[in-house]
Amino acid sequence: TGKGTYQFYGVEINDAKPGGYGRISVQEAMEKSSNIAVMKLIDAEFGQNPDRLVDYYHALGIAQPLGFQMVGEGIPSIKRPGDEGWSKISHLWMSIGYEVQLAPLHTLALYNAIANDGKLIQPMIVRKAYSANTVHREYQSAVLNGKICSKQTLEKLRTMLEGVVERGTARNINDTYYQIAGKTGTAQKYINGRPSRNYYTSFAGYFPADRPRYSAIVVIDNPQGYQQYGSDVAAPVFKEIADKIYALDIELHRAQPDSLKGPAGIFPVIRAGNAQDLMAISSTIGLQSELATEEDWVRTQIDGSIVQYIDGKVSSDAVPDVQGMTLRDALYLLENRGLRVEFTGSGRVATQSQVPGTRIVKGSRIKLTLG
Repeated sequence: TGKGTYQFYGVEINDAKPGGYGRISVQEAMEKSSNIAVMKLIDAEFGQNPDRLVDYYHALGIAQPLGFQMVGEGIPSIKRPGDEGWSKISHLWMSIGYEVQLAPLHTLALYNAIANDGKLIQPMIVRKAYSANTVHREYQSAVLNGKICSKQTLEKLRTMLEGVVERGTARNINDTYYQIAGKTGTAQKYINGRPSRNYYTSFAGYFPADRPRYSAIVVIDNPQGYQQYGSDVAAPVFKEIADKIYALDIELHRAQPDSLKGPAGIFPVIRAGNAQDLMAISSTIGLQSELATEEDWVRTQIDGSIVQYIDGKVSSDAVPDVQGMTLRDALYLLENRGLRVEFTGSGRVATQSQVPGTRIVKGSRIKLTLG
């Protein structure tokens, strides 16, 4: 990738990192989202016959409508050589998402296929239509493409998408509890045929990466603020949605190590957290519980055969007590109060460096030990 600037057919292309990434592997090109590396690969393979690249789009099954169950589905638009607007660099722009018009639903369907062992499935929102209590009609999701690529290619692609979150542009959403695989996207918007300072940012992916169960896409049109990349804007929203799903889907959870378990008894280990989340979990697992406060953040106490959720005493100007909370809840509380969080270990918060109840100094560091 050189020093981050490269000429393709007289057009200057730049990478996001000033000075460039130098010589990198294909895996690193995906992780770092290098425009130059991807364009070089595509030009070497399809430069003499760009029609082949367009054929791949059609073979995937994303160049046609998906047959979605709502009026107004976006119609894909993928040019071919000879079409109006095609240029000698069009195949390279297409390789990084420009000069291709795909609805987010099409992109999501493709990522879902990657998670689904290569099988492209028609997305659905309605399984049954009722008339009073009678099922009027049932719907089945169609297989649009039973195999988008070879097994070997699929394995390499999944490894690349996992690397994006582990080491690449989306490493800010890497999680110790479950693994996310996906790709950030940042596209500069063209207005009246000219590049603008407005962007279209996205993150598409699936989780848990090692045993996929959910796929999702987050798209933010024209984000505001200084940081406007997909990693800064869309990926954190994806992570928040994924965290919520993970918290509520018990089947995703791994068994807790014996070292983290509390005294023998009938109750699971629930120490502190968001009241609504804990009540939902309690209901799901059939645990008798009682919400004894109107506060959002609670701690637990045992009252006979019932778990009570009591006031967590979280003040806006004092360091909250996050001991016993999950890292996700602790980060939410601490970072929203202007503290910079560092943590080590895994599990729930065992200790915190700043004393609960002391005055918050915004911008100061607080160290959490998990265990």
